[in-house]
Amino acid sequence: MQLIIHRGAHQVGGSCIELTHMGSTILLDIGLPLDSGFDDDPEDALPKPLFDEIRQGVKKIDGVVISHAHMDHYGLARMLPTDIPIYCGQASAELIGITSKIRSHNSEEVAFQYYKGKDPFNIGHFTITPYLMDHSAFDSYALLVSAGGKSVFYTGDFRAHGRKAIIHQDLINNPPPVDVLIMEGTMVGSRSDEIAITEEELEDTFVRVISETLGIVMVSTSSQNIDRLVTIFKAAQRTQRCFIVDFYTAEVLEILGKYARIPQASWPRIRVCYPQLLARRFEESDNLKDILAKHRKNGISWKKLKEIEHKAVMLIRPGFLWDIKRFLNLKNASWIYSMWPGYFETSKPLNKLRSYFQEKDVRIEYLHTGGHAKVQDLVRLTEALKPSTTIPIHSAHAEKYKDYFSNVTLLNDGKIFRIE
Repeated sequence: MQLIIHRGAHQVGGSCIELTHMGSTILLDIGLPLDSGFDDDPEDALPKPLFDEIRQGVKKIDGVVISHAHMDHYGLARMLPTDIPIYCGQASAELIGITSKIRSHNSEEVAFQYYKGKDPFNIGHFTITPYLMDHSAFDSYALLVSAGGKSVFYTGDFRAHGRKAIIHQDLINNPPPVDVLIMEGTMVGSRSDEIAITEEELEDTFVRVISETLGIVMVSTSSQNIDRLVTIFKAAQRTQRCFIVDFYTAEVLEILGKYARIPQASWPRIRVCYPQLLARRFEESDNLKDILAKHRKNGISWKKLKEIEHKAVMLIRPGFLWDIKRFLNLKNASWIYSMWPGYFETSKPLNKLRSYFQEKDVRIEYLHTGGHAKVQDLVRLTEALKPSTTIPIHSAHAEKYKDYFSNVTLLNDGKIFRIE
């Protein structure tokens, strides 16, 4: 078996791995780099020379397997020729589908083939077995790839402190045979000291801040971070507050409600708000306007929301600032930022939102736990799997792996590694 990391050997995001055996070739993930802007042309982000070889017919790809529905792992899938089959979890496909509808570069939707956890499937000479993982993305998988008597375990992105931590422990207790471990290391190096508490511990902290707040509590987090939405919902329930979500978040929750018991806009003490700029964007799209009407039965007006500020926990993002300025008084309010703090370095709208809250004397709290494994959990995984070699990916500090793991092989993007 032959392995090439086309992107990700020394960076976080944009992951793409090629495996070849006896004339069969597959890709594991085909991600968009994290520094790609929302409106950037994806053509400029294609890993070279891989895409040139694919388009010229020099390299035949028998299938692409996506680990999870984060753009830095699937974002270039639609740039592939349409005759290449692409596999992912069914819930991931639905998340990718709604995301593709709201992005600027709309093209043909990808027709995914679905896989299930621990249900092996074949692509050419490869057998792939997905393992459901604990991550901040719903429906995330590691991928065990076997061929020619050898096995490669690609972790995708994972952690061991989320609401699915038991899944990680099950993998530790029942490890598959692994020759080569391709392991993400987002937290290796400069980010190794970041706080990584459990979602349950985070929930307790949310409860404390909400209880101490006399006015509205506003929270900024990703609408697709379902673990975090559950954390916020439970904290709102424990403090007897109404949980306010926007109609896009309500749609995401409804889509994923088929796969797990998660909060729904139809539940008591959950209501749906309609921020103007977001509503206008959906109204102008034929693919999205039906979502607006669907959730109005569970809607709350801005006038009513202002009346119950002291009883509300509300999801917000920078695009809601116009509505916040116009409709909310923010007396004794709190804003909880619950995402990676690095976004403040690049997002002008986010900094504008924070500045406005500072002007209004809104209490600002940073309550977050990451979606990636602590170094201690990376060590536990390698000790359980006992690979012959560990290869870094999705890390800005691949060279640091040798400080923690034995039998580390450092690759550069594009370098061929033979598994013998």
